[in-house]
Amino acid sequence: MHASKAEMSARLSADLYALTHRGTPGDTAFYARACAGARSVLELGSGYGRMLAVLARAGRVVVGLELDAALLARAKRNLQRLALAKRRSLRVLPGDMRHFELERRFECAVLPYNGLYCLLTQRDALACFRAVRAALEPGGKFVFDVWNAEAFHRESASGASADDPEPVVTVRHAARTWDVFERSRVRRSLQRLNVTYDYVPREGGTPIRISIAQRYYRAAELAELLARAGFAVEHRYGDFSGTRFTPRSEQLIVVARAI
Repeated sequence: MHASKAEMSARLSADLYALTHRGTPGDTAFYARACAGARSVLELGSGYGRMLAVLARAGRVVVGLELDAALLARAKRNLQRLALAKRRSLRVLPGDMRHFELERRFECAVLPYNGLYCLLTQRDALACFRAVRAALEPGGKFVFDVWNAEAFHRESASGASADDPEPVVTVRHAARTWDVFERSRVRRSLQRLNVTYDYVPREGGTPIRISIAQRYYRAAELAELLARAGFAVEHRYGDFSGTRFTPRSEQLIVVARAI
């Protein structure tokens, strides 16, 4: 059965997204340490399977939850290529991180690489935290990371603003070389950041555009939402080496415990 043009376009976009978004240096090692000893791990927003491949290990149940169908399909292909797809203890499921119920509970849940910022309202973030709390074993651990928005929020213009497209990377895929340009539009009053990536093939042809809508959260907001959802924050780090978080840190990495 041949794929439709829409399916082929979605698959190409997922492939280009995966080539562009490779994580933050040090994050895979950090999450491997954070989940050490856990016999069951849930990853929210598991994307194309980058972190799942690190978390999968003998004797551990690992489940990835992903809303985007094209990224979900790419994750399954990636895990198959890595000979991980046949492990009955590793599954990738379609699902919305705001509203989900699974057959089992987990000792650890993770939400890597700014995935939280895809939730565009406090109501969505709280729903996600409550769903995670319900999916965890008593005393289970929830770990996530985002870029630290404190300085960005202070320095942003008071109204809406947009920057010019900037070249960020060049990737090779589907026998073409793609120059990638990033542009951001900010609405400070809503803490909204809409990022557009334009993939322009040097060999000619139709460019591909991927838009990612984000709502950044400040540290105090997240602490309040976690408390309302039934979590106690145990640690906050400013980078993946474990440096203490400050308002000047580049990252905000949170380790919370279900109470």
